Amino acid sequence: MDKVFIEGLEIEALIGVYDWERRIRQPLRFDLEMAFDNRRPAASDAIADTLDYKAVSKRLIAFVGESSYELVETLAEQCALLVLREFGVEHLKLKLSKPGAVRGAVAVGVMIERSRADLPPDEQVASEAAPPGTPASSPAAARARVVLPAAAMPARRGANRLRKATSRCYLSLGSNIEPEQNLRSAVAALRERFGEVQVSPVYRTAAVGFQGPDFLNAIAVLDSDIHPFALNDWLHALEIAHGRDRRDASYSNRPLDVDIIYFGELVLDGPGDFQLPRPELHHAFVLKPLADVAPDFVDPIRGVTLARLWAAHPEHDSPPQQVDIEL
Repeated sequence: MDKVFIEGLEIEALIGVYDWERRIRQPLRFDLEMAFDNRRPAASDAIADTLDYKAVSKRLIAFVGESSYELVETLAEQCALLVLREFGVEHLKLKLSKPGAVRGAVAVGVMIERSRADLPPDEQVASEAAPPGTPASSPAAARARVVLPAAAMPARRGANRLRKATSRCYLSLGSNIEPEQNLRSAVAALRERFGEVQVSPVYRTAAVGFQGPDFLNAIAVLDSDIHPFALNDWLHALEIAHGRDRRDASYSNRPLDVDIIYFGELVLDGPGDFQLPRPELHHAFVLKPLADVAPDFVDPIRGVTLARLWAAHPEHDSPPQQVDIEL
C-alpha cells in the first residue's frame, strides 16, 4: 500500500503529570505515515483525489493545541483515531516525541500503529461513507462523521484556563562589555515582553576563567507564560541581539549573558547544557543577588532557602561589590 507521510510536525500543548506541565505549553513533534492508494490522484492530477496532508496537519494542530492530557499515550491514541475517523485512512503509524524530557536523550515518546478496525463498529461504517482522504470540513465527511458522546473522550482539563497561567522565573544577567547599557537594554526588553520585572541590586565581579574587564551581575525575576525551552530560546535571541556570538562557548567577554536559574520549582534537563536549576549557584555573583530578591525561596534540589544557602557560602563575609546602578 502507498503511504502519505507528515514528518516533524511541531505543535505546542499542555501535556504531563507535573503541576508546571499543567500550566506551561510544551513543544511536541509528530511523525505520521498514512496508508493511501495514490494511484487515483496520480491518474487524475487533481488535489481533490488526494489525502490532503495539509488538512490533516491543520486538524491535528487545532486538536492538539486545545488538548490537555496527562499522558503522551493518550494524546497519541486520540490523534490516531481522529485521523482514521475523519480522513478515511485505512491504516497509520504515528510517532509522538516529547523533546528534553529525559537527560541525555534528544526526545522520548511513543510510536503506535492503528487501523480502521480499531474504531468502534458504528464509526467504521460511518467513516467508509466518505471517500478516503476527505477532510473533516467537507460536506461528504460532515454527512459521514459520527459525533461521540462526551463520555467517550478523555476530558480536557480546563485547557483554556491553564494556558493563561505563568511560572515565576529567576534569571541571571551579566555583562562586561558596555555593561550598564546592555543590562538596562536587556531589562527593558524583558519588561516589554513579560510585563513587571523585579531586579536585584547590581554587583561588580572580576572575570572568571579569563582575563577581561569586570562584570556587572544582577538577577531579574519575572512571570513566564511560555515553556522553559521556549524561554531559553527567547533569551538566546536577546543575547544575540546585544552582540553575543553564541558559537563561542569558551570563557570570554560578554556583551550580555542571560541564564534561567530557576523556573518555579521545576527540576529539568533538556537539550545541550540546559539544566534547571542551573548549577551556577556556587558563584557568589549569582547566589547573593538571588538571596537579595527571594530569601525565602526554597531550592527544589537542596531543600533549603536561598538565605540559608548564602549564609553558608564561603564568600558570605566578603560579598561582591554592590554598584549603585538602577536597571
